[in-house]
Amino acid sequence: MPDLVRTKLANYLARIGRAGDVHTLEMVQERAEGFVEGVEAARALTSATIEGLFIAVEEAAACRRRELTP
Repeated sequence: MPDLVRTKLANYLARIGRAGDVHTLEMVQERAEGFVEGVEAARALTSATIEGLFIAVEEAAACRRRELTP
């Protein structure tokens, strides 16, 4: 995976992990998914890798959502 893609994705995952409320979490998740869609549209990575990126974003968001909701 190119360094720039890895760095940007790591930043998005970190922002997901730091989201202070569910609304912020949803906004960051949408941006992260949009980034992955852009990488997919550019055909910069294989479809299997793209799927893995989507799963990583979804799992990180789900984990943070569980932490934020009592």
